[in-house]
Amino acid sequence: MPEEINCPFCGNIIAKDALRCEQCGSLFKEPELPGIKFTELGPFAAIDVLTFGFFSTIWFFINAKAINRLADSGTKDRIKLQWLFLLLAVNGGFYLFFFYKHPAYLFLFAVLQCIIYIAFTYRVLRIIQKYTEKIYGAVLEYNPYYIVLFNIFYLVHFIDTYKGRSQGIHVHFDWKSPQGLILILLILIIIFILRFYSEMYLIFN
Repeated sequence: MPEEINCPFCGNIIAKDALRCEQCGSLFKEPELPGIKFTELGPFAAIDVLTFGFFSTIWFFINAKAINRLADSGTKDRIKLQWLFLLLAVNGGFYLFFFYKHPAYLFLFAVLQCIIYIAFTYRVLRIIQKYTEKIYGAVLEYNPYYIVLFNIFYLVHFIDTYKGRSQGIHVHFDWKSPQGLILILLILIIIFILRFYSEMYLIFN
């Protein structure tokens, strides 16, 4: 039988290694998402720009094990994650191939990549939401519009501010901050690249 102690806040009997009190809801450890790397939005956006967007794909594979550990074993979330990883790898391969061989078709695979990012972001946020409610008893909300508009950038920012969100003290994103300016610059660069490839496609066809 596990060792039991009294909750220091309400006196309820709890397990010694409990993360929170079931009666008063007090946390005994700061909320965290163990193992997830590259969670600061500013550096992430800078690296992504320097790698022409490829770091977004790499980020998912770097954090694959950590994200899988957050999901309950044997659930549909893990199965869906595996399919998304497969789609991401296959589409990334086609993207690189057409990048060098047939740039006229690159726009199509760029759009497919964005759709996969949106699906991935939603799935990871759902896993984080379920994990947080189960472990820390906190209910997290996410913005579906941000998932569509910013997908992985929103996900990285969400993870970066996870502690504050779980404790109910999250300060919303400031567009005037350095991170906000970097994100706006990145969006403008992406728009420019998409327009460039669209024009190239029209010229060669």
